[in-house]
Amino acid sequence: MPVKIQNISILNKFTNSLKYFSKMFKCFHLKVLSARNTSSSRRCLSVFSQLLMQSSEIELVEKNSKQIEESLIKSLNSTTKKSLLEPLSDSEDISHISTYLKPTYPNFAAYANNSEVLQELIKLDVNLHYIEKKLTEAVPFILKLNFEDIKDHILFLNQLGMKFEDIGQLITKNPFIFKEKLEDLDVRINYLKFKKFDEIMILRIISKNPFWLSYSTQDIDKKLGFFQMNFKLAGHEVRLVATKKPQLITHEQEKVKLNMFVIRDEMGFTIEDMKEMILKTPKLFMSGQQRMLKCFEYLHNEMGISHLQILEEPQILTCRENRLKARHQFLKKLGRDQFDNKKPNFVNLLEMVKNTDGIFAVQVAKSSAEEFNLFLKSM
Repeated sequence: MPVKIQNISILNKFTNSLKYFSKMFKCFHLKVLSARNTSSSRRCLSVFSQLLMQSSEIELVEKNSKQIEESLIKSLNSTTKKSLLEPLSDSEDISHISTYLKPTYPNFAAYANNSEVLQELIKLDVNLHYIEKKLTEAVPFILKLNFEDIKDHILFLNQLGMKFEDIGQLITKNPFIFKEKLEDLDVRINYLKFKKFDEIMILRIISKNPFWLSYSTQDIDKKLGFFQMNFKLAGHEVRLVATKKPQLITHEQEKVKLNMFVIRDEMGFTIEDMKEMILKTPKLFMSGQQRMLKCFEYLHNEMGISHLQILEEPQILTCRENRLKARHQFLKKLGRDQFDNKKPNFVNLLEMVKNTDGIFAVQVAKSSAEEFNLFLKSM
């Protein structure tokens, strides 16, 4: 119980006692810490606390301080070291402490035989295992659905021209499409039509980017505007980029800006160059910055490839540096590292890196797969 202070006199005594208590505690604190096991320290501190709480008057702290200290030291000296094999006392029991358990979700297997929704999704080749592993929060959502909740969504997508297997892939990646109202989905499709996307473009967009229809028309309009403004694109060029790489439009804009910075400020390309790049290879602006920069440095500094040559084949910047280096070094060993298209024995940059080792060795290096494998082992 806390000490109840009734008047100023007792308050002054309490303050003086606390000052003495602080000095006394510092004196024996080192003795407590020097104990050979933590159990002794805890027992000593426990005795000290009990003695303080038993004092009915504040004055006892000052008068009997010597007795308190002697009791503490006696308790410390009389404490014997416990064996590690001894069971813990009630005060030392830690069985109530448990590790943090992640929330668990039901699995589809237990419901597959009785769930009409799961049976219909299986018919569409929806990868339920993928959803269980990668999209765990979608599992209870799907199990709560009935067939009427999903039937109209499937028909809506099918009427847009999507094949049922493509609908299954869309649901696998974005099962939360069933959260969207059909009226909203219809508005989002009409928005694309209003922006002069034809049916083939729309079909490709929603097939390649399962999350596109989960964005509102306002969000999509802002995202398309971002690319039009930053890359100086005309309307038909925006449609070209969105159709070529629909995932880029909904990609994190901060990452796109970072790639723009790397290409412009660290590689030395211009805004006009970046416009040409995004029209030819839009996925370049979704690539990892370090991988892209290392590839450029090897192309430009080691192989002597100019900015103009890279602009002709910007996809080369998506190649791994190790792959590029190995194949270039092999061509160099054979004396076939010639990348000027105005000279004989010209080697196309993309042809050098895009095919398998066997095709590269025979068709590009004019050698054999065995010789290239031996070269790789020697690197």
